[in-house]
Amino acid sequence: MNNTPVTLKFLAEKLKMSVSTVSKALNNYPTINEYTKKRVQEMARDLHFTPNKSAINLKERKSRIIGVILPNLLDHFFTRSIYGVEQFATQNGYNIIISQSHDDLQKEIQSANMLLRSRVDGLIVAISKNTQDFSHLDQFENLGIPVVYYTRNPSFNLNCHKVLGNTFQGCYQATKFLIDRGHKKIAYIGGPKMINFTHDRFNGYINALKDNGLSFDADLVAYTDFDKENTISAIKNLFANPANNPTAIVAFKEPILFDAIKYLRNIKHPNINEIECVGFGNNSFISYLDSPPVASIEENPESVGENAISLLLKLINKEIDLDNYQKIMVDCKLVVHED
Repeated sequence: MNNTPVTLKFLAEKLKMSVSTVSKALNNYPTINEYTKKRVQEMARDLHFTPNKSAINLKERKSRIIGVILPNLLDHFFTRSIYGVEQFATQNGYNIIISQSHDDLQKEIQSANMLLRSRVDGLIVAISKNTQDFSHLDQFENLGIPVVYYTRNPSFNLNCHKVLGNTFQGCYQATKFLIDRGHKKIAYIGGPKMINFTHDRFNGYINALKDNGLSFDADLVAYTDFDKENTISAIKNLFANPANNPTAIVAFKEPILFDAIKYLRNIKHPNINEIECVGFGNNSFISYLDSPPVASIEENPESVGENAISLLLKLINKEIDLDNYQKIMVDCKLVVHED
């Protein structure tokens, strides 16, 4: 009995195709038509072909692994965005390694070094809230490994590839929606005040006020560091002056909004049922709430993730030069929850 392993070259000769075409068909490359994929995969199955992944990757000088660094998978946005990344990566023959920084710069640096040692072909990163020095990420590009920043704008790093949600547009839409509903005292609860990636939403808020003839009032703006204690402090500040209480709220994230609403209910705020709220997120459980926010901003995280991995693969495949810096914006959408 012949125990000689079936090779890619043997398959290619039997099928009268190139080794490259056979390899791509076995890995479900979208550039290979379905008829060819079926022929190759059926013969591979009939001949009990087992691909030598190590040999293939060594020949291509690729690990076919993508690294992803993000703050926290408990954040619904990042969970959904990873779905977009993983689906597209798998379709193109790549695996992903996910590492969480938990918004800690030192953990982000450790993750970057780990992924570099893992010989990833490219990196997708949502920076921590404390990232201002990018040397731990620049080392990838210094070695010719492309990096795509996504969802959090690295404004301290001007020369980079990035895929961002259009949060300026989203916050503008949310604020204008509340203005059109008759609100004149609209509060804004933002993320950490000094963090660069929080600015676009705030700018959308103040531009909507300006374009609709409403004056900006600093007393109607508060910031939180994403934890419940900070959020309660922010909402207390917003409602400290009974003569200037907001009638509506736009929030950086829906969890911030839910904490604020819960606090106002607990203190039995007299106008709680009249306060209308819009937050970023559009969480799936909102449809089950007895008193949902009047609307949400859908950030389309799956599309953000898919655009990030699509751009990264173009860089890996040298379809785009590493220093031809790209900026891709994914629009948000206002979702109204009222019947």
